[in-house]
Amino acid sequence: DLLFDFLDELGQYYEGVFFIDGDLEHDAFDGDFDTSYNSLRDNINGMESVFFLHENIIILPNATLLATNGWTTFDFTSNHDINETMDFLEQRENIPTEIANKIFKLAITDQHYMYNSIENCQDLEEVTNLIVVTNSVPDPEFINHNEAYDSTILGDTTGNSGIIDCLTNDAKKKVTTWIFGKYPGDIDYEIEGVSFVNNPGLGKDPDIY
Repeated sequence: DLLFDFLDELGQYYEGVFFIDGDLEHDAFDGDFDTSYNSLRDNINGMESVFFLHENIIILPNATLLATNGWTTFDFTSNHDINETMDFLEQRENIPTEIANKIFKLAITDQHYMYNSIENCQDLEEVTNLIVVTNSVPDPEFINHNEAYDSTILGDTTGNSGIIDCLTNDAKKKVTTWIFGKYPGDIDYEIEGVSFVNNPGLGKDPDIY
């Protein structure tokens, strides 16, 4: 597998390689997310210096890493009925509604994980410089300037509409940075002391939507 070969190679050259999954790592499993996550975990756990960040907080001397995929709530940039969005995806991207519902549940689970993890980090003195990493875009305002994403189904599937609320649990302002993916443009904002930076990829073809 190209992903595992790449991570294994990186582990030979770096003291720590930290990985969180995106959507593509699950595509081959036909909605069996338990199996896909177990596959990622089993393959990565055997690698030297490579760490899978799913449900795994890493506390380093000068930083703490907290990560999750985030998935999508299917309503990120608009007030569209999520069932209509799921129906559209079934017709245009061949994503069965059953799998879309599983993705929605994963998105809610990831929200709760982030809320609880940030709250638990508040009383840990060794947690400093808390860096959050998600695949999903955390705030629709970051992408609404792009008409291909503003109030469109593409935009609605690019982020998790509730995950950013986890910052309300950061009473001691330990979160310094939020790194995310999923969006092809460059984003670098600082909001209330938190730097939001994306790692841009190719993104999806807007013409599909």
